[in-house]
Amino acid sequence: MSLALELSEQYFLYSNQSNLTLIAKLFSADSTYYSTSLGFFVGKENIIAMQTDFHSQYQKLHWVVDDVTEIKSNVIEIEFSFKGISLDGSVSNRQGREHILVGDGLIQHIAVGL
Repeated sequence: MSLALELSEQYFLYSNQSNLTLIAKLFSADSTYYSTSLGFFVGKENIIAMQTDFHSQYQKLHWVVDDVTEIKSNVIEIEFSFKGISLDGSVSNRQGREHILVGDGLIQHIAVGL
Protein backbone atom coordinates (compact mmCIF):
# COMPACT_ATOMS: atom_id res chain seq x y z
CA MET A 1 0.00 0.00 0.00
CA SER A 2 1.36 3.43 -0.90
CA LEU A 3 1.97 6.10 1.72
CA ALA A 4 -0.77 8.23 0.15
CA LEU A 5 -3.29 5.41 0.58
CA GLU A 6 -2.13 4.82 4.17
CA LEU A 7 -2.52 8.51 5.06
CA SER A 8 -5.97 8.60 3.46
CA GLU A 9 -7.03 5.53 5.44
CA GLN A 10 -5.70 7.07 8.67
CA TYR A 11 -7.49 10.35 7.91
CA PHE A 12 -10.88 8.62 7.67
CA LEU A 13 -10.17 6.42 10.71
CA TYR A 14 -9.26 9.43 12.86
CA SER A 15 -12.20 11.43 11.45
CA ASN A 16 -14.59 8.67 12.51
CA GLN A 17 -13.07 8.87 15.99
CA SER A 18 -13.23 12.70 15.95
CA ASN A 19 -9.57 12.52 16.99
CA LEU A 20 -8.47 15.98 15.91
CA THR A 21 -5.06 15.65 17.57
CA LEU A 22 -4.16 12.70 15.34
CA ILE A 23 -5.81 14.31 12.30
CA ALA A 24 -3.57 17.37 12.78
CA LYS A 25 -0.45 15.18 12.67
CA LEU A 26 -1.37 14.11 9.12
CA PHE A 27 -1.19 17.68 7.73
CA SER A 28 1.78 19.88 6.94
CA ALA A 29 1.81 23.37 8.45
CA ASP A 30 0.86 24.94 5.10
CA SER A 31 -1.72 22.39 3.93
CA THR A 32 -4.88 23.58 2.22
CA TYR A 33 -8.46 22.30 2.31
CA TYR A 34 -11.37 23.07 0.01
CA SER A 35 -14.98 21.98 0.37
CA THR A 36 -17.82 23.06 -1.89
CA SER A 37 -19.99 23.45 1.22
CA LEU A 38 -17.48 24.89 3.71
CA GLY A 39 -15.08 26.91 1.58
CA PHE A 40 -11.29 27.22 1.46
CA PHE A 41 -8.91 26.91 4.42
CA VAL A 42 -5.17 27.64 4.38
CA GLY A 43 -2.82 26.18 7.00
CA LYS A 44 -3.10 23.31 9.44
CA GLU A 45 -4.38 25.54 12.26
CA ASN A 46 -7.31 26.83 10.16
CA ILE A 47 -8.12 23.35 8.85
CA ILE A 48 -8.22 21.89 12.36
CA ALA A 49 -10.30 24.85 13.63
CA MET A 50 -12.83 24.21 10.84
CA GLN A 51 -12.88 20.48 11.58
CA THR A 52 -13.27 21.12 15.31
CA ASP A 53 -16.30 23.29 14.57
CA PHE A 54 -17.72 20.68 12.15
CA HIS A 55 -17.31 17.76 14.57
CA SER A 56 -18.80 19.78 17.45
CA GLN A 57 -22.11 20.07 15.55
CA TYR A 58 -22.72 16.31 15.81
CA GLN A 59 -23.37 13.93 18.66
CA LYS A 60 -22.41 11.10 16.31
CA LEU A 61 -20.84 11.01 12.85
CA HIS A 62 -19.40 8.35 10.59
CA TRP A 63 -17.87 8.15 7.12
CA VAL A 64 -17.76 4.98 5.05
CA VAL A 65 -15.23 4.75 2.24
CA ASP A 66 -17.23 3.32 -0.65
CA ASP A 67 -14.35 3.35 -3.15
CA VAL A 68 -10.72 4.46 -3.11
CA THR A 69 -8.36 4.88 -6.05
CA GLU A 70 -4.85 6.24 -6.37
CA ILE A 71 -5.55 8.12 -9.60
CA LYS A 72 -1.89 9.11 -9.93
CA SER A 73 1.12 9.00 -7.67
CA ASN A 74 0.24 10.71 -4.35
CA VAL A 75 -3.30 11.65 -5.45
CA ILE A 76 -6.13 9.67 -3.87
CA GLU A 77 -9.78 9.82 -4.93
CA ILE A 78 -12.32 8.62 -2.38
CA GLU A 79 -16.03 8.09 -2.82
CA PHE A 80 -17.66 8.23 0.61
CA SER A 81 -20.97 8.05 2.43
CA PHE A 82 -21.54 10.20 5.51
CA LYS A 83 -24.09 9.83 8.27
CA GLY A 84 -24.30 12.24 11.15
CA ILE A 85 -26.68 12.86 14.01
CA SER A 86 -26.65 16.53 14.95
CA LEU A 87 -26.91 17.85 18.48
CA ASP A 88 -30.66 18.40 18.00
CA GLY A 89 -31.11 14.80 16.82
CA SER A 90 -31.62 15.45 13.11
CA VAL A 91 -29.96 12.95 10.78
CA SER A 92 -27.76 13.86 7.81
CA ASN A 93 -26.99 11.36 5.07
CA ARG A 94 -24.92 12.25 2.04
CA GLN A 95 -22.45 10.87 -0.43
CA GLY A 96 -19.48 12.65 -1.88
CA ARG A 97 -16.07 12.55 -3.48
CA GLU A 98 -12.83 13.67 -1.87
CA HIS A 99 -9.35 14.09 -3.28
CA ILE A 100 -6.31 13.87 -1.01
CA LEU A 101 -2.90 15.04 -2.26
CA VAL A 102 0.18 13.86 -0.39
CA GLY A 103 3.72 15.24 -0.46
CA ASP A 104 6.74 14.97 1.80
CA GLY A 105 4.96 12.28 3.82
CA LEU A 106 1.98 14.46 4.82
CA ILE A 107 -1.38 15.58 3.46
CA GLN A 108 -0.82 18.75 1.45
CA HIS A 109 -4.34 19.34 0.14
CA ILE A 110 -7.86 17.97 0.46
CA ALA A 111 -10.67 18.84 -1.93
CA VAL A 112 -14.22 17.74 -1.09
CA GLY A 113 -17.09 17.82 -3.54
CA LEU A 114 -15.26 18.30 -6.81
